[in-house]
Amino acid sequence: MLQPRPNPQSEPQADSSASNEFQSRIEGYLRGACGTVEIEDALEQGDLFVDVRTFEEYQDGAIPTAVNVPLFDHLERTQIGILYKHSGPAAALERGKTLVATRIDSLLQQLSPHRKRPLIVYCARGGMRSASIARLLHHEGFQVRQLVGGYKYYRQHVLRFLENLQWPLIVLHGQTGVGKTQVLNRLTPSLDLEDLAQHRSSLFGGIHRKPRTQKTFEGLLFHEFLQLPQNTPCFIEGESRKVGPVYLPNALVEAMRESRLVLLTASLETRVCRIVEEYHVVDESSRIEADRIICSLKPVLGNKQVEYLRDCLRQGETPEVVRVLLREHYDPRYEYAMSGYQYALEVSTENLDVAVSELVKYYYDFL
Repeated sequence: MLQPRPNPQSEPQADSSASNEFQSRIEGYLRGACGTVEIEDALEQGDLFVDVRTFEEYQDGAIPTAVNVPLFDHLERTQIGILYKHSGPAAALERGKTLVATRIDSLLQQLSPHRKRPLIVYCARGGMRSASIARLLHHEGFQVRQLVGGYKYYRQHVLRFLENLQWPLIVLHGQTGVGKTQVLNRLTPSLDLEDLAQHRSSLFGGIHRKPRTQKTFEGLLFHEFLQLPQNTPCFIEGESRKVGPVYLPNALVEAMRESRLVLLTASLETRVCRIVEEYHVVDESSRIEADRIICSLKPVLGNKQVEYLRDCLRQGETPEVVRVLLREHYDPRYEYAMSGYQYALEVSTENLDVAVSELVKYYYDFL
């Protein structure tokens, strides 16, 4: 396949001797040493993961705490893939070597702050991208290994863990605004699913948040469980199968259903105050987003009620908007959904300190 011809006016020609030097360095790196490590061992050792995939791949899902040092950008990776398909691996490799040759020093500079730390380099499948960078770093004196199977093997490892998850849980339930998240964040050990998903699991839950992808959420959830004491009861908020755009693993949903349930309660006005404070709908963009969501409720609340709420929102009467939504929408739906649940304990959250103390006592009694 023909390669695009560079524009000599916008892209100056590289000095031939410099180009030959870069190519020589690349050839040496490709023939160099490359130690490897399996994902199970890599996760136990605390080394720094270096993700050399494109920024787009990294954003879709990555190993938590990994630093992204892309070997190619999205367009370059696409071009190499097309070359591989139509012209074979040799042509794709040559194109890759040409692209990498001029950015070796930049790559080394990006990783120089981590020179004294053991590194594990990975790409999509543990192929040439991560192998070449691992060899480069080894040649330059870094402590480095390549992750066998790359991100693909990591994903398989995460999914196996989540599919077979069995964990004792204490599940906090309660109407919208009772303070489940505030209580949860004061308890140890605990898991905040809404924080991992970056969504509050409601129609308005994405305001001031950037919801995470399914792959990112599952990776974070997996690593949270790795940090918990093995088989020790953990506090968690009761959720449906979906938190914003992401789905909970089936095994976790089942574990939540079979665990001990605690009901948190608070007065309507307390809940209104907490929701107003938490959602903080005060700037123009959040008001626009809230207005859009309120409009979507016309089939449920009717035109008259929706227009009343929109007018309250425009006037800055956010507490009234919340109050009406709780009475007319959230509370009836919650009571219907939870009507068959049996609770081991009921705790008032009017005073959060007292509520936390009661839950801590219940936790140690449960142990």
